[in-house]
This record gives sequence, structure tokens and C-alpha cells, in this order.
Amino acid sequence: MIGREAKPYDRAAPPCRLLLVSGHRAGSEALLAHLAHHGFAIVAHETNAAEAAEKARSERPDVVLIDAAVPGGWQAVVSALDGLTPRDHIAVLAAYWGEAARLAASRTGIGATLLMRVEGVELVNRLRALGGVA
Repeated sequence: MIGREAKPYDRAAPPCRLLLVSGHRAGSEALLAHLAHHGFAIVAHETNAAEAAEKARSERPDVVLIDAAVPGGWQAVVSALDGLTPRDHIAVLAAYWGEAARLAASRTGIGATLLMRVEGVELVNRLRALGGVA
């Protein structure tokens, strides 16, 4: 169940492998440290669609987290990942999701639209669920 309380991280379980796509390297460091602390193996932090596709091809992440403000647009990243990562294993993180934007995102088949202000524990649980490590 997705909620506000973290599920205990079972260190014997294989980690959830995560690919982050964001143009904000400095701002992403705290997020990556938080996720690594909660058992995610960060396979890469890329800044555009082409790099993300290359890493997804070679690393086969369990889940991909995309910053909605990534250069070139998150939709380009989702398209570049087509056939490399199941779309329902992709989450897009944004400062704001209007109703029309959220509906358009849901039509792409991605697994989640998340708000940047989501609490850290909820983010961990949502991403674990997408990666199949719930």
C-alpha cells in the first residue's frame, strides 16, 4: 500500500534500480541521496532523452524518474525510452500538474505523475511500487 509510512527496507532484497533524468544536477543530489538511503541503486543521472535511452538500454533500470522540466521536455524522454523501459515504470516529477497536463500524461501510459512537494516517504513508496519492489 502506498502511504506516508516507509516500508522497512529489506537489505537482503535486491535494490530497486533507478534512472533519474533531470537537467538540475545540483538540485538532484539531495533527492538521489534520499533514494539511495532507502535502498535504491542509482544506475545513472542523465540530462536528456538520448542519454536516458542509452543508459536504459545498457542498465535496464526498474524505474525511471523524470523531472518534468528536463531540457527537451519529459515527453521526449518518454518517447526515447519506448521499448526500453515499460511505460508504467516511468514517473514524472513536476512542481505543478494542472488537470489537463495530468490527463495528457496519463494518456502516455506512464506509471505516475508526482509533485515535487510529495513527502519523501511517499515518494519512496510510490517509486518502489512502480519498480516492482513494493
